[in-house]
Amino acid sequence: MRHLRTLLALTVAMTFVLGLSVALRPVELPPTATRHCNETVLTAAFGTVTSSSCDGELASRVVALVDPSVREVADILDIGWGRRVDIVVPASETELVSLVGPAFADMAGIAIRDGSGQRVVINRVRASALSDVELSVLLRHEITHVATRDLTSDSAPLWLVEGFADWVAFHGMGLSLRQAAPLLTSDVSALPVDFSGPGRDLAYQQAYSVMVYLESGLGERGVVDFFLRNAATSAVDSGAGLGAVDVAGWREFLRTSIG
Repeated sequence: MRHLRTLLALTVAMTFVLGLSVALRPVELPPTATRHCNETVLTAAFGTVTSSSCDGELASRVVALVDPSVREVADILDIGWGRRVDIVVPASETELVSLVGPAFADMAGIAIRDGSGQRVVINRVRASALSDVELSVLLRHEITHVATRDLTSDSAPLWLVEGFADWVAFHGMGLSLRQAAPLLTSDVSALPVDFSGPGRDLAYQQAYSVMVYLESGLGERGVVDFFLRNAATSAVDSGAGLGAVDVAGWREFLRTSIG
């Protein structure tokens, strides 16, 4: 559990394409690009996991989490989506880069949309280092992007898109705000915007805390409604929708919650 927030803090800012990396030394895995490794597809009720047969242990762990992860996201997101996820575990670095690009090849997982539809791509080296709880967080975050992609504007602000995905991923885990977002302070004056620079980690944790703050006043369904209402337009970025988040109220909530 100690790496849980590290997972969602070390991210690359790209709408709907969130990569999760772990502050761990990558584990050594056997090479997969050999004649002895074949493509294998494991099937769950709510999705599939395509991998090399040489990554069978990781694929088995992932497929065991597919159904509960989809159910958990679906329980929160009562919206019209396919309620399934197709996951790919590339067998090599070359295959991974071909799917997600070189900038995201060191991430543990990324939700992509290409000619084959929406998929979640799992980095076999990074993901193998995760506990089942951490792997579940990763899947729930990415499944949230898959579930909401068609309902969300490409220009929706990252604080909303990524903060909401974090909120869904951590939902029901019983973590305090301090445990889930250890970098937080109450010294905030505006919604976070630095999702690619040196303030990236803090920005993601602030975005998550905005969702927790909204839940304290709106309830769980209210947070979902807030996301769907604002993510469908880029108006939040221009300032027209900022009144929906009372920054002074958010600041006071943080002061009360974390000191």
